[in-house]
Amino acid sequence: MNLIETEPAYSREVRVRRHVRMRRAKQFLRPLPRKATLHRWPILKRFAETARKRPYLWSFRKREVSIALYIGFVITFLPLVGIQFILAFAAALTLRANLPVIMGTQLVTNLATMWAIYPALNMLGNRILGFLGIGDIESRFGQVAVSTTIGGLVAGIALGFIFDVIYRIAFSQAKKSHINLKRILKK
Repeated sequence: MNLIETEPAYSREVRVRRHVRMRRAKQFLRPLPRKATLHRWPILKRFAETARKRPYLWSFRKREVSIALYIGFVITFLPLVGIQFILAFAAALTLRANLPVIMGTQLVTNLATMWAIYPALNMLGNRILGFLGIGDIESRFGQVAVSTTIGGLVAGIALGFIFDVIYRIAFSQAKKSHINLKRILKK
C-alpha cells in the first residue's frame, strides 16, 4: 500500500499548500545565488566550495535572515562600489548570515541606481552631521565621504529594521497559518 493512499486528507492538503508556498518563494529567490548556482557568479565562484560546506549560509531561520538584512543593507549603502559583494560574502561567513539575502540586498545599489542613492545618502549624512553640530571637514572629498558613510549607516540600519520586522511578521504568519491549517483539516 502506498504512503499517499494511507495518509489522511488533511496531511495531504497541508503538504500541497506548503509546496505551493515553497514554489512561490523559490521563484522569488531564483535570481539570487544558491548552492547549485554559486559557480555562475563571477566573483563568488572562487568561494563556491567554501560556501557549500556551510549550511547556515542557506538557512532562512529568523536569526540568519535578520543578520543578513541589517549587515546587507549597511554594506549596500556604504560608498564601496565594486567590493560590496566580496564584503557581503565575508560578512555572511563571519557572522553566520544568510547568503542569498545578504547578496540580494547588494543589488539595490547598481550602476543605474547609485546616481540617485548616493547623493541622497550624502544629504542625509550632512543633515545628521549638522544636527550633531559637527562642523565642516577640511577637504571636500573627506566631507562627502564622511557624510555619505554616515547617511549610508543610518539608512542601512533603518531599512534593515523595516525589512526585519516585515520578515518576522511574515514568518510568524506562515507558521500560524500552517498550524491553523493542520487544526482545521483535522476536524
